[in-house]
Amino acid sequence: MKSPKISVLLPCLNARPFLEERIESLLAQSFSDWEAVVLDSYSDDGSWEYFRSIAAGDSRFRLFQMPRDGLYAALNRGIALAAGEFLHIATCDDTMLPNVLEELLNAFDLYPEAGVAACDVSLITASGDRLTAREMKKHLPRKSIDNMLSLDRVRSYPLNVEPNFRRPPHDCLLHFSAKSVYFSLTQLLIRTTIARSIGPFTVDVGSPADIGWLLRLTNMTGTVHIPKKLTMWRFHSPDQLSIRPNPRGICNIKRMFEEAMPKVQARHRPLLDRNQCAMLMLPVRAHLARWRIAWVWIILEVYARLLWLFLQRPTATRRAIDRAHFRVLTWKETLIPMLVSRLELAPEKLAPDEKEKSAQTMAIEWRPSNELGMVS
Repeated sequence: MKSPKISVLLPCLNARPFLEERIESLLAQSFSDWEAVVLDSYSDDGSWEYFRSIAAGDSRFRLFQMPRDGLYAALNRGIALAAGEFLHIATCDDTMLPNVLEELLNAFDLYPEAGVAACDVSLITASGDRLTAREMKKHLPRKSIDNMLSLDRVRSYPLNVEPNFRRPPHDCLLHFSAKSVYFSLTQLLIRTTIARSIGPFTVDVGSPADIGWLLRLTNMTGTVHIPKKLTMWRFHSPDQLSIRPNPRGICNIKRMFEEAMPKVQARHRPLLDRNQCAMLMLPVRAHLARWRIAWVWIILEVYARLLWLFLQRPTATRRAIDRAHFRVLTWKETLIPMLVSRLELAPEKLAPDEKEKSAQTMAIEWRPSNELGMVS
């Protein structure tokens, strides 16, 4: 049998209240050459029975049950099982617009060298309305809420609101701010061969596994970004993995950064030297600093390494500092953008004819669910 173009991974554990909308959004896709790899962790709320009823009438669905070893163990299994040229991760409590697979697949025609295509994401409530700080204030501190709601668009430096291509290691380096470039894995379409080549998700660290896996992915390949909100991430419970409190989260991120750094430096030498790689680790080290003396030493190191950049390329360094608005009081937020600017890794905008082609196929924008009729 002919292999499908896209393998859609559907990890599920007791997501029955959202399955009909998720499956309807998949069946409604304008691009139909896909397989759905269902990865059910022995749900006991009727999810498995629902999947069986769908698969009975649609041969594109392949059903698998596996132990409750967590989301990332299920995704590792799904990547191994996928038969498609591309992977799309479709968590079962989220949803998407009918043109997302087509749009992301078309993005690879614009930049065939890309290994990842990304769109933006709409953040929605359990009922499908737009998510606001008001719904989150009982579950997260204000700073975390503001940070979360700001990630509905794929991050870049400088901020890019037009279709663009990011050569590696642009997205890879931005992850060293300890904040993901993408809000959710559901925003991505990934070449399967590349997903397999970078190794599996780490399964014992919780939600930071996303950032560790994406760090390795974007070290290997570039990303074409279509700045349209084509997928939706749903907040429905304070116990969701992505917002669940994780006291050791930043420690785990630091560990994954340290493990990835030798490969990042080796792949992008001589663009990245030892001094710049050490600078990339400073923000996450600052997050872990608990004593004033530790902060003092980190700030002194920031200045020492910045001085070395000046000695190497004074004009380029000054220009990067100005562009990133690098300041002492905001160095944790501005250091990585300054490095990205100095390395001249700004996203490449599409050529005018490519913009026109892209615009013709991106007419559907997110609207509240009561307008789309997607949520009962």
